[in-house]
Amino acid sequence: MRKPLEKRLALYLSAAAILSLIASVLTIYFFVGTLNRNAAETDRRLITAGIEAAARQNEIWAADYGWWDEALLLFNAGSTEILSSAMASPFEDHSAFDLISLSEPGNDRSFGWRRDTGQKVHHSLLSAETLDSLRAGLQAGRERSEFIVSQFVDLDGQLYLFSVSTLGESDARGELDPQTAPIIVVGTRIDKEFVSALEQNFLIHDIRLVEEELRPVAGAVPLNNHLGEAVGEFVWTPSKPGIETLRVAMVPIVGYILVFMLAFHVMRRRVRRMARRSEANERRARRAAARDALTGLSNRQGFNQYIARPASRSAAQSGEAAVIYVDLNGFKAVNDKAGHQAGDIVLKTVANRFRKSMPAHVHIARIGGDEFACVVLGKDASERALELARTISEFLAEPVEAQGRNYDIGGAIGVSWSTLEQPRAFKELVEEADMAMYRAKAEQLDQPLTYDCSLGIEHNRRRDLEADMEAGLERNEFYVVYQPIVDANDGTIRSVEALARWEHPTRGAVPPDVFIPIAERSKLIQKLGDFVLDTVCQDFAACSEHTVSINLSPAQLNSADVCERYVAKLEAAGLSPELIEIELTEAVLVDDFERARERLLQFAAAGFRLNLDDFGTGFAGMGYLHQVPFNKIKIDKSFVRSIGKGDGSNKMLQAMSLLGDALQKDLVAEGVETEGQASLLRLLGFRYLQGWHFGRPLTASALRQHLRDHKRQAG
Repeated sequence: MRKPLEKRLALYLSAAAILSLIASVLTIYFFVGTLNRNAAETDRRLITAGIEAAARQNEIWAADYGWWDEALLLFNAGSTEILSSAMASPFEDHSAFDLISLSEPGNDRSFGWRRDTGQKVHHSLLSAETLDSLRAGLQAGRERSEFIVSQFVDLDGQLYLFSVSTLGESDARGELDPQTAPIIVVGTRIDKEFVSALEQNFLIHDIRLVEEELRPVAGAVPLNNHLGEAVGEFVWTPSKPGIETLRVAMVPIVGYILVFMLAFHVMRRRVRRMARRSEANERRARRAAARDALTGLSNRQGFNQYIARPASRSAAQSGEAAVIYVDLNGFKAVNDKAGHQAGDIVLKTVANRFRKSMPAHVHIARIGGDEFACVVLGKDASERALELARTISEFLAEPVEAQGRNYDIGGAIGVSWSTLEQPRAFKELVEEADMAMYRAKAEQLDQPLTYDCSLGIEHNRRRDLEADMEAGLERNEFYVVYQPIVDANDGTIRSVEALARWEHPTRGAVPPDVFIPIAERSKLIQKLGDFVLDTVCQDFAACSEHTVSINLSPAQLNSADVCERYVAKLEAAGLSPELIEIELTEAVLVDDFERARERLLQFAAAGFRLNLDDFGTGFAGMGYLHQVPFNKIKIDKSFVRSIGKGDGSNKMLQAMSLLGDALQKDLVAEGVETEGQASLLRLLGFRYLQGWHFGRPLTASALRQHLRDHKRQAG
């Protein structure tokens, strides 16, 4: 189970704090270790430098005495008194060497002096073995072009630093062989005084000389003989500045850790509070996103979430689910005539009736402007759904009071359910209930309609026709014809109406009353409308002696840029908006009057003329005619067809003529098929007539030929 956000954030923050502390401790540890290692390496280098300084001092004495021209003569002559005075004189200097020895090849004759005996001559100060090792070391140094070589030698249990060179003139030292020439040896004893001098000069503590059980030790300085073998080593207690630094900084570090922990504790508490508030806000936001703000019912998102639950899907697959779709019939009329506030009251009242009439286990949702849906789960869902649908039909039949007036609302209701024999997913149930609801609305049924396969077949037929229509627009199967609108007095063509036609390769000629509704229920009406306007621009780009009427559907009027697009197309063709008359049915005004009025005012401001088509079919109110600047009113053809079938139709036409005079609007009578109808309409005051009596719809080329023929006849 997923942990709450509060615990997850607290866990992440704790982990970050622990990692930060670990990183801080490791940083301090490596910093201290690095300081200590650097200090130990510095001590090693200083001790090595001290040894090298002592060796250089010995080598200087060896060079001074060994390359002294008279030293070799005095040695060969055996003048020990003069040699003793010269060789032992440095013993008076405390910092000088501790012994000096002169030896001939074969070591038969050897003179030596020590610091503790002064000028006393020792003839066997160094053993033959020691002298041989010293000569061997010097011989190895000659191969490296070194004329003085220093090395450590254990002499009777005492470690010495010896520097060796040949005895003779400095100019001839390169020609002297250590094995055949006399040698001079200068030695410094490695004792406590030597070690103490190292400690004082280089501030290194506890330097110790180790001569037994030698083994490689990190940080020790080896003391090697002429063979490179260690005969001793210096070890010491290295300084640890890192520890000292840590000891000094311990109080600030501890303080930092305490402050860090305190800040972490405060931050953790705040983060947990913020996380709790965030989760609470998220829950409220999710509930609000799934809830209709006006009615308090579930909205479409909440409805989709409910049917997507595992329990809902399982019920549908088990044949224990049903869907009820409801569309309010009279809501738009209330919204348009009484205003949105009255419409909101109607929706709230209907929602309250749903709550009171539906059991608690039924999920109720407002899924659209005036559409509701109910989900019924459990055994016998189909029977209970039908019973509930009848209950909905009954309470919708009751008038709804809003702002002191009663409104008859009613509703179209569609029902679909899943059965154990034919289980269906909720997606199918919703589509089927929606189809049943639309059929009930189309047939104006006052009882619920259940889905059956015939509705699905019709739905599939419409879907196939829509696909063919979309392909037909791409394959140029559509074309435009123009039906004349004539002057009622002299029959002169004053305008033409652009009408879309479809010639399908297999279906043949598809009637407009078949494909226009399909286009209006889909997005194809936009493409179809653009196609008609593009064709008009192409057909009348050269010149036009009359205006052209173009039909505009409610779906096209929903587009915010429809007027802008029409103006752009006309300007591209070099035509003026004054050439085009926009025809709209009364349904455009009923669906959303405020939006329709706004769009139509844009068209009027751009120079288009506006015509109200199919007037008298019972949708629009008289108030619309004052609020929208219509230029013409086209009387529905059903009134023209009723001429001669009683006085009622003639009186109705006469009333419409008077209405046109009162509103100062030109009237157009559609569907005129006989001269008798035309004559009566002229007498009643209709200015324009349209119908097969004056000409069938023509292609653009046929229309131009018809106009030329009419001019010749008139001339």
